[in-house]
Amino acid sequence: MNSLRKLPLHEYHVSKSAKMSPFAGWQMPIAYGSSLEENKHTRSGSSLFDVSHMGEIKVGGKDALSFLNYVFTNEISACKVGQAIYSPLCLDNGGTVDDVILYRKSEDDFLLCVNASNISKDFNHLQNHGAKFDCQVSDHSDSYGQIAIQGPKSRAILKGIFSDEVLALTKMRFMEVQMIGTEVLIATTGYTGEDGFEIYLPAQSMMDFVTLLEPSLNSGELGWAGLAARDSLRLEAGYPLYGNELTAGISPVQAGLSWSVDLNKTSFVGKDSLRAEKEGMIPGKVFYYQVDDRKIPRSGAIVYVKDQIAGEVLSGGFSPLIQCPIGSAFVKSKFLPEINKQECFADVRGHKVSIKFGKPALKRSK
Repeated sequence: MNSLRKLPLHEYHVSKSAKMSPFAGWQMPIAYGSSLEENKHTRSGSSLFDVSHMGEIKVGGKDALSFLNYVFTNEISACKVGQAIYSPLCLDNGGTVDDVILYRKSEDDFLLCVNASNISKDFNHLQNHGAKFDCQVSDHSDSYGQIAIQGPKSRAILKGIFSDEVLALTKMRFMEVQMIGTEVLIATTGYTGEDGFEIYLPAQSMMDFVTLLEPSLNSGELGWAGLAARDSLRLEAGYPLYGNELTAGISPVQAGLSWSVDLNKTSFVGKDSLRAEKEGMIPGKVFYYQVDDRKIPRSGAIVYVKDQIAGEVLSGGFSPLIQCPIGSAFVKSKFLPEINKQECFADVRGHKVSIKFGKPALKRSK
């Protein structure tokens, strides 16, 4: 049995009273106190997340762009140097291998941020499909650390640490800068639905960067947040989690991510299957819901439309934002016309709990 890996800042997190728990082969900070309060602090102020478990894969070479455009569903050529783009990585049958953020560092040099549990799978998938292209695929996951700073006050807190040029970056942009004696990539990407930055830096430089933030941490202006808050934040925002809303059996089209599947491209892996789904040959779709009850439907709970089994819950939790349980569910295609026309329920330990499908919580609150 493989032992769990530790983050570069593992001992630091323990010293901050983080509750550690296994996730994707790592010992990860789940919460530093109340995950509900960490969620609220992110929405109202700013929080710091250690996401160094995420993987980093580099793709470079003469054919890097044409290769990535073939293996990813989105139009990667639309991503200019200094920009980032979100795209699923799919199988021939349209099932999802992973969902990835790609950063274009130069015309033929890309950095890919992949999910921690999928690093080896993604790397092998890319290598297998890259054999026909003049490009190099290399795994640099062990070299990187990654910090996410998220929340409406993030830019104000980072004033004086980041340059005005960095602070002026708009959504899905990035810059590489020299600071703390090393090269750091600072991107306006995130997973919470809030403004903020994701910072990629050498693993050995993580503590140097966190030291810059200690005054804001000590004042309470900035707070650490763990995976539990991160999960509730992304669910409120309606962002998929690989293994839940996206799987080998749930395609981007089924997950409501058709905007990231560009059928105008000449060819890409999974195109025929995804086109068929867009044209109506789809087994079902992912929907978000809220519950007017205190009971929380969890992953695997059966979903009913009236008295018929219609699907199952993919993710479930409590939303501090709207003060009720929320979640996502996969609903079979035959029941799609009945959504919210008939009563919908989720089975919670033998109790049928009424659920209402609609926009994710963050969009409902605006």
